[in-house]
Amino acid sequence: MQAVILAAGCSSRFKPISDNKHKGLTEVLGKTIIEHTVTELENLGIENIIIVQSPNQNFEKKTDIDAEFIIQDEPKGMGHALIQAQPLLNEKFLVLNPYHATASSIINDLIKKTEDEESEIGFVSRETDRPEDYGILTVKDGKAVGVTEKPAPKDAASKYRVVGIYLLSPKFFNYLDVVEEWEYQFEDALNRQASEKPASIVFIDEDTISIKYPWNLFDFVKAIFKDKDRKISENASVADSAEIKGKVIIDEDAEIHENAVIKGPVYIGKNAIVGDHALIREYTLLEENTTAGANTEIKNSVMQPNSSIHSGFIGDSIIGNNTHIGAETVVANRKFREDGERPEIKSCLIGKNRVENSKKTFLGAFIGDNVDIGVNVSIMPGVQIGSDAKIGPGTLVRENVENEEIVYVKQEQERKK
Repeated sequence: MQAVILAAGCSSRFKPISDNKHKGLTEVLGKTIIEHTVTELENLGIENIIIVQSPNQNFEKKTDIDAEFIIQDEPKGMGHALIQAQPLLNEKFLVLNPYHATASSIINDLIKKTEDEESEIGFVSRETDRPEDYGILTVKDGKAVGVTEKPAPKDAASKYRVVGIYLLSPKFFNYLDVVEEWEYQFEDALNRQASEKPASIVFIDEDTISIKYPWNLFDFVKAIFKDKDRKISENASVADSAEIKGKVIIDEDAEIHENAVIKGPVYIGKNAIVGDHALIREYTLLEENTTAGANTEIKNSVMQPNSSIHSGFIGDSIIGNNTHIGAETVVANRKFREDGERPEIKSCLIGKNRVENSKKTFLGAFIGDNVDIGVNVSIMPGVQIGSDAKIGPGTLVRENVENEEIVYVKQEQERKK
């Protein structure tokens, strides 16, 4: 069995975290997302892995993955991406995205069902009430006999949508070669093959993890933590007065200073520092070389390598690489009540210039790489701050800040005797 991981996209919906990298290179518990996925495949006995990447070759340069790397010169859709890998495919193969690091049981079921039914195609599917957002299967006698991409609700052949894990064989390229090359070439070829040779379907009741928007990373973190155990490196420095509670992973050469409190699940990366009286709460990741200074509180947030906060509060946020936040800065993560209820928080996508509802009532900010934020800054829920931006001291940030933009408050100082 082989596997093809499609990772050549530009991850525009994941900005600003993906400003300088594919979202699959985001660090989670000391490893990139794609490395977690490759480990999952290897644990299933799948070692022949092909990664289709963009011309910048970031996956090849920035990971130690043992895989074949193929370049897709232009983002022309899944079909075109898969054609780049065709010369290396000589047996049945999985097609999946870089973030399917918790789907081993589903993949096992998919392999077994296609073998038992001697199918050339295997789909994973679950029900939806929004067919216009997905590929929809035409189902007959428990098998798929067609696929329609994003049909209008009145035209949907079923309520079963495609989940982005496929099992195919080299025969699929016979169909891929005869359909038009366009954005949905892959789906057209699947539709043509399934209409001739019905495909197996594994039906699931819960969604697999899909990382489209920055806030989807929180679900990925929770899924990754499920199989982790508490572990504190012998090379870590933990003050006697520090409190370490629950499932906490502290990596090599991390420092936990006096009276700090860590309430797991939490990951403290290599060489990370947690200052005096800091409070690090559930589902926070402080990746390698990060610093949470004295009196800082961080909750359900991911801080990428080489970033820091002096003191203050960060809630339900993602901080990019090499970003530095001044003392007493607060990232708000809730809105005022409306009719007694906390409203769901919307965020304007900095890469798409459109507003998306996160469907979360707890949501902080998403801050890119190399950002400098001064002291006493307040950042409102759902705000996105682009890479290389600068926020002056005392600023209230209500709206998105673009890449390389400088935002500050002009103040007039008056003196009297």
